Amino acid sequence: LPIVATCFMESVTLEAGAFMQRWKSLEGQERECQEIVKAPQNASEIDEEYMERIATIVTDGLKFGRCAGCDPTPWTVSGAATFRTGSKDKNGNNINVGCLVRVEANPQARAFRVTTRTLHPLCSKAVKNVALVSIKLA
Repeated sequence: LPIVATCFMESVTLEAGAFMQRWKSLEGQERECQEIVKAPQNASEIDEEYMERIATIVTDGLKFGRCAGCDPTPWTVSGAATFRTGSKDKNGNNINVGCLVRVEANPQARAFRVTTRTLHPLCSKAVKNVALVSIKLA
């Protein structure tokens, strides 16, 4: 079985305000990774039911806590998690990386924009790549 970055996630539940505050604090400096992916050809239209499937992918598949209320539309799913590592910092504590993800749908274009933000660029990229593959299989 493949081992991917999200195998080491622990979900975090944040209120919308706290999520958006952290989201804004992680702008720039290669902390963000973003890509657009088309919905599978055989997928049904992107509607609210489809978005619930995307939310399940984010929560159950990627192990992120869903952060509801971040957007006024049903077309965005936001989540938060902590990437738990076995690496130690200089004080001997395990290094943990906070991770945020947003999946925004464009139903007319049958596409999703996946954006991840973390303090570590490699972590942002790894989470984005797992999310993209998961959405393609939705």
